[in-house]
Amino acid sequence: MSLRPAPTRVGAVIRVSATAFIALHIVLSAWLVVQFEGQYTEGRPSPTTIKATVAVDDEQTLIDVKMERSTSFVLYMYARDYQEPEANESQSPSEPTEPRAEENQESEPRAWLDQARLLTKITLVLLVVSEGLMVFGLRFRALLRGTIWFAALACFLIILPGAYLGELAGNGGDDEEENRQPSDGDLANETFVAQTEDGAMVHGTSNIDFSLAPLGIHLDMMFNGYDLGLVDKNNQSTVRAEAPEPGTEDADSWVQFESRLTAKAGKNIQSLFILPVLWFFFPAAKKEALAEGVFDEEG
Repeated sequence: MSLRPAPTRVGAVIRVSATAFIALHIVLSAWLVVQFEGQYTEGRPSPTTIKATVAVDDEQTLIDVKMERSTSFVLYMYARDYQEPEANESQSPSEPTEPRAEENQESEPRAWLDQARLLTKITLVLLVVSEGLMVFGLRFRALLRGTIWFAALACFLIILPGAYLGELAGNGGDDEEENRQPSDGDLANETFVAQTEDGAMVHGTSNIDFSLAPLGIHLDMMFNGYDLGLVDKNNQSTVRAEAPEPGTEDADSWVQFESRLTAKAGKNIQSLFILPVLWFFFPAAKKEALAEGVFDEEG
């Protein structure tokens, strides 16, 4: 005796209705949830801890940031006094400097996350449409439905997290620093020391480790270095050229920050896994059976 029931018209209605309800349920919920926790483990801003939660839905990105034990961080920012190095004049004053082609072009803001949102909406619509096509005798309809279902999962598990992290990493470009405007979901601006000037951290290291999480990924990050903003202006060029000796006053400018970022699909995305169960218990009829007006199991 087979555990799988025979195809029925009621089963077809249940499949289509459930697919439409699940798609709508997902559209109205958070698609991507990013949790961030970082701590200054060494240096003057230690032990300040920064926590943030980001929720990405079909239209906007919401972010909530909380800073704990922030007194040391406030004093650290107050004490910083960084001086930009003077540019070396390699050309004579009479020779005009031609701007690079890239600088003449208007920098367009990255829209990877918006594109990922659009692609996700399209796959959800196609998922409902493909389920509706199961009641017709179309060839390869089950293959089409399964392909779109996998595409929808890929949007939530791969494309959306990748687009968000891509925008997050891309916001630190050198040529874009003056032209870019902070986005609503710019976690870097909210949680890191965005006020730290480019080139202020020297003789440091950084590390990023990836690991899998349930329906998402973990990113364990660490960066450190000597903050020239904490070094006397007369010694900044010396520290920039060579790391200070341990125990000296300039060595006290050492700062280290460790953090973990977890990006995972929203909890309602799990409802997509209900659909294959419905396909098993409410199978579609074969093409021949539909033509004869008799329901028979297809898969």
